[in-house]
Amino acid sequence: MPLSNPELWAAALAVVLPPVIAIVNQPRWSGPVKALFMLLVAALDGLGTAYFNDSFHGRTIVSCILLAVVIIGATYHTLWRPSGIAPGIERATSTGSPRTTPGA
Repeated sequence: MPLSNPELWAAALAVVLPPVIAIVNQPRWSGPVKALFMLLVAALDGLGTAYFNDSFHGRTIVSCILLAVVIIGATYHTLWRPSGIAPGIERATSTGSPRTTPGA
């Protein structure tokens, strides 16, 4: 079964969301807190893409949200985290302990 336009938009947006999520995430947060924030962002992705594509009804909303969850998780663990981009953004935008430079 081919994906609908809202599902494709939700997936495309989900690929670039991990760095945006990393801006808000803090390195000192626990894994479950980071996961809950990711789920909130995925829900907003799914709701927004369904709404702006005039497909704001049950099946489309749920499929867009679930697709966003899978794509955000997959791209974070296969692209953004291994490359160091998302963790670097988290460290750079951290409001906690002062940042130290390596070797200092």
